[in-house]
Amino acid sequence: MNARNVILGVSLLLIAALAFFTVRDLIVNGITLMGLVSLPIVVILGVGVIGAMAQPPRRR
Repeated sequence: MNARNVILGVSLLLIAALAFFTVRDLIVNGITLMGLVSLPIVVILGVGVIGAMAQPPRRR
């Protein structure tokens, strides 16, 4: 395992935790402005990390 994979894995775990707490907040408190703002942020972060994981590292 190299440092890139470790960092991407930790990032994915953090985003999964953010998504869990966002969805939990929406269920417990209903739809709020903060919940609606956080959803696209979590999606954008998730797409970025998953996209980075799908691309092999550049060779120099």
